[in-house]
Amino acid sequence: MTATILWMRHGTCADGYNRPDAHARPASPLTPLGACEAIHAAGRIAGNADAIVSSTLTRARGTARLVADHAGLTLLPPDPVFDEWHAPVCVLGLMPAQYPDDYTNWRHRRTRNPDDALPGGESLTAFRDRAISAIQSAERLGRDHGRLVVVSHSLLIGAVTALRSGTGDAAGVFEAACAFTLTPATFHVHDLEGSP
Repeated sequence: MTATILWMRHGTCADGYNRPDAHARPASPLTPLGACEAIHAAGRIAGNADAIVSSTLTRARGTARLVADHAGLTLLPPDPVFDEWHAPVCVLGLMPAQYPDDYTNWRHRRTRNPDDALPGGESLTAFRDRAISAIQSAERLGRDHGRLVVVSHSLLIGAVTALRSGTGDAAGVFEAACAFTLTPATFHVHDLEGSP
């Protein structure tokens, strides 16, 4: 059975609005703009989805709750498999010009050693493996609950897209995820038959 999944980026959050080039902090809430984006997205999918799940991060949970309320979807419990890449603690909320040397040095070597991670951060290998688990989890939820919306984050949705297009090595998945763009509260569709 093919499960059609709508992968949705969360609405604009406070860090995304005030520091668009920074790694958003996990507790960064939706802005009023982000709430409006979520409600507008709900209008576009009403009648075309049955259930919605999100990452555990505040901005994704808030987006999912608004979409569920306004589109009449079943709201499933948030799942950390759909969380954003876990950036190291040392860069959360910082703009690139503020990155500490440890992080800058790690960025230069991360493709050569994709199993390496800084404190509080996720290695490229762990991120790739979690993206594979996210695809499998979304497929399972789609089979169990019908047409599914997954509210997640641009990097994770980009990693899912890279995996679905055949990229398998951790560094390649991360590079493709970084190049992937999806504006807040918009969708990327996947038919998940034969997922990795």
